[in-house]
Amino acid sequence: MAASLTLNIIAQLLGLGKEIDFIDRFTLTQTPALATQNYKTQAVADTEEALDLGGVSTVDLIVIKAVTKDLIIDTSYAAATFSTEIIVPEGETRVFTPGGTVYVMNEDAAEQATYEYIVIGR
Repeated sequence: MAASLTLNIIAQLLGLGKEIDFIDRFTLTQTPALATQNYKTQAVADTEEALDLGGVSTVDLIVIKAVTKDLIIDTSYAAATFSTEIIVPEGETRVFTPGGTVYVMNEDAAEQATYEYIVIGR
């Protein structure tokens, strides 16, 4: 059986006189063959570090959560220049497909962010 990935996002707001629902579903167009999951604390504050892809060479999707502290992400790190492309506040999650090498770093000075993530690809 071939692997597949479906991502469901469900938000529901109740108690304001009207129920508001937001439901969306995404399915990868490629068949995933590899995945890795990791829970990590940044090694050195104020220093970007590459996201460990755990053997996934072609990344289709990354789901990342800032467990403690705010996290910033460069989805196309190049030439030793970190460029903030995604901000993940503490406790929040982001889903993205990177444009290149992924690096992460704490957003606020002198903090070490803890984050967990899943990388899905081939």
